[in-house]
Amino acid sequence: MTPGEHDAAAARAAARAILDAPPFVTPPRSPGLFQRVATDVGHWIVTAVQWVLHQLDRLLAHPVSSGARSIFGPSSSLVLAIAGAVLVASVATFVIVRRARANPTAASPTSQARARRAARAARLLEEANDAWRAGDLDAALRLRFAAGLERLEDRGLLHDRASLTTTTLAGQLHSSTFDELAVVHSRVAYGGVDASPDDVERAFSSWPRVADEVSHSVVAP
Repeated sequence: MTPGEHDAAAARAAARAILDAPPFVTPPRSPGLFQRVATDVGHWIVTAVQWVLHQLDRLLAHPVSSGARSIFGPSSSLVLAIAGAVLVASVATFVIVRRARANPTAASPTSQARARRAARAARLLEEANDAWRAGDLDAALRLRFAAGLERLEDRGLLHDRASLTTTTLAGQLHSSTFDELAVVHSRVAYGGVDASPDDVERAFSSWPRVADEVSHSVVAP
């Protein structure tokens, strides 16, 4: 495995670890007391509604006498209203229980942005490796540079990089390794110089040191 392939695999693993952890994946939770009580009440209401409807159907379909018809016939609307009210209560209880069971933890915008950056970094590293294997050294070096910046931003070591020039980035990062990589990248990307195999191999092997140097400069007094 080349250094670039190792970096790409590590980035993919980091992206998977972020996406497989909260808030993107909510672990299963046992129902709380309220959920259990609401569920039991809901079951009881549904059973009661079924019994009322059954009795109503039996009485209206098979009245025992004309007196019974006079009692249940005019009063059927009242009985239906009561049954409807109970049915509405059961539906409301069911909705409450479903919402209480769902209650997923929404991913914050910050977490979503971090996941997107991690995924982009992994994709860029993979594309850089593909270009390296295909012999497109210029593309491999440019893509590795972009992936390195993406990883720095993902780790909170770089902000608003899209609006910054390479010179400005070098002044913010305080990394001698980045300074060297930036010079080679600018020469290839903007100066029309072809990247050499050594340039690409050095880029893939040196970028992890950039993150270490930047981290130390951030925490240094």
